[in-house]
Amino acid sequence: MESLQEGEAGVQSEQVALGEEAMLGADDIMAEVEVVAQEEADEKRQEQVQRAQPGPGPMSPESALEELLAVQVALEPVNAQARKAFSQQREKMERRRKPHLDRRGAIIQSMPGFWANVIANHPQMSALITDQDEDILSYMINLEVKEAKHPIHLCQIMLFFRNNPYFQNKVISKEYFVNVTEYKASHSTPIQWCQDYEVKAYRRRHNNSGLNFFNWFSDHNFAGSSRIAEILCKDLWCNPLQCYRRMKPPEEGTEISGEPYRWNWSCLIPRIRNLGVILSM
Repeated sequence: MESLQEGEAGVQSEQVALGEEAMLGADDIMAEVEVVAQEEADEKRQEQVQRAQPGPGPMSPESALEELLAVQVALEPVNAQARKAFSQQREKMERRRKPHLDRRGAIIQSMPGFWANVIANHPQMSALITDQDEDILSYMINLEVKEAKHPIHLCQIMLFFRNNPYFQNKVISKEYFVNVTEYKASHSTPIQWCQDYEVKAYRRRHNNSGLNFFNWFSDHNFAGSSRIAEILCKDLWCNPLQCYRRMKPPEEGTEISGEPYRWNWSCLIPRIRNLGVILSM
């Protein structure tokens, strides 16, 4: 019983650490959002002052064209400055997020089966995953999502695996072009199936042509797979704890078994904020 309690305490401490990393990252982002909001408010006030100024009077076509050209010339450096500022702001945000994401990844790798648990318990993903998919995912040790927005919006999903009986790849990367309406497949790492599983993988793809995790995983251009990519990028990468479930600890004197229940990570928020207050003193 003592070893069981120690194991449960270890899992809880890892979950607390993961929640703390999530909150620290969120606090950094909120601080940046507040700065941006203040800058936007200042810009709006400046626009209102400019609008209150009287407009130009009647002009000849030649004068109007000259005036328009002068305004456009004055606007060009402002546009260039805005593009540069936006790029710098995005890079600054990415630099601030990186240590938190690295720390989160390290914590997750100390929790075996974390990503299999998270992916299988997502409300939409759960319907697309079989028992064998879950077994494949049990060998997954990390997930990373990287985005590049210039010159085009590109999203890269990287799934990291330990040695397993299904395939030889350590990392499987999938890239998508992102627009307003969809994620469009761009590139995928070819899967190097293990010899003993290659025939089974072929049969699985051809015996079940519907949308499921295995078909997305093994066929990059599979119809409808963009929805799975969107879930991984927008939902699970941003906050995997929202779908994480752990086993209930058994009552004293009962068998070592338990039913899965969703871990309410929001309950850590007061504790994490109190920790932040203590650290800042």
